[in-house]
Amino acid sequence: MGFRLEYSVPAKCKPEHVWKKFEKVEEWGWWNPVIGKTRWLDGPRWQKGSHFLFELLRPSHRTFKPVITESELPNRIEWVGTALGFKGQHGFSFEEQSDGTTLIKTWEMLSGPLTWFMGEGLKNNLTAMYREWLEALKAEAEKIAREDFARAPSAEASRRA
Repeated sequence: MGFRLEYSVPAKCKPEHVWKKFEKVEEWGWWNPVIGKTRWLDGPRWQKGSHFLFELLRPSHRTFKPVITESELPNRIEWVGTALGFKGQHGFSFEEQSDGTTLIKTWEMLSGPLTWFMGEGLKNNLTAMYREWLEALKAEAEKIAREDFARAPSAEASRRA
């Protein structure tokens, strides 16, 4: 028995801007209100079979050492993490939309004996945690996009050159 949770948010940026912030595991705790300590453990970064560590602060304090199971950079990453009584298969995708925005998505499939006791309250708390995480990632990615735009030469300057 298990269940799946999903959350997504549109961002005014390109997938590369989202990835530029997301890929820096060691900085997650700086901008993400639900994450504490983080670090890369072993293997090539974001490649299948590699491990990293992250401390989840909410909805309950837990430390995970997930293994990367899928890697399609810079658009999709999946991992599996376990804790006492459950297993979480987690994924993120950064999908460019036809209007030039990016849909930032996350999903998790939770399974294991502990999931039998997870009621709607805990599911709602987990979804709220994903919302905080993605809203923070969106804000950071949009900031990177604005900075890139500000540094880019304007079309007028390009025509004059």
